[in-house]
Amino acid sequence: MAALRAWRLERARADTVPPYLIAHDTTLAAIVERSPGSLAELARVPGIGPAKLDKYGIEIVEVVRRYE
Repeated sequence: MAALRAWRLERARADTVPPYLIAHDTTLAAIVERSPGSLAELARVPGIGPAKLDKYGIEIVEVVRRYE
């Protein structure tokens, strides 16, 4: 969870948006719980729609893989 929060904060700063617009804490918790190893698996996580999948999906999967 800490790694996803750090990624979210870094990404929010780069995009100049609040972190919750990148992903809510509930979405990050669902990602941790499901530990998606692919974009297809990430697409099934509540809170990850097509736009977030396209914009952040690869980065999220990389963070998850790094900390499995």
